[in-house]
Amino acid sequence: MRAEDFDSRRLVRIERATGIDRKELRTHLEKLTELGLIEQIEEGGRGRGGHALVHYDISPVGRTWRSDIGRFIQLCQRGEYYPESFFYLPSDSY
Repeated sequence: MRAEDFDSRRLVRIERATGIDRKELRTHLEKLTELGLIEQIEEGGRGRGGHALVHYDISPVGRTWRSDIGRFIQLCQRGEYYPESFFYLPSDSY
């Protein structure tokens, strides 16, 4: 139950952070999978509405991209383009 709550909270946080809903998020996840940046893992079970349970793990190539993006964000923070608080949600303080 706890893991399920964590996963649903994570998905909600992703939606709030990106401003996109689940259907749009699925499209982006499919594109990232095609590019080899993330790997799709199907658990074989069924979730609400009979949909397959799918999780995504970042691939080694995706880790490199994530690292590069992180450096770019740090550069923008140091250059004072964005305040540090810009990258956090209110729920991050919990």
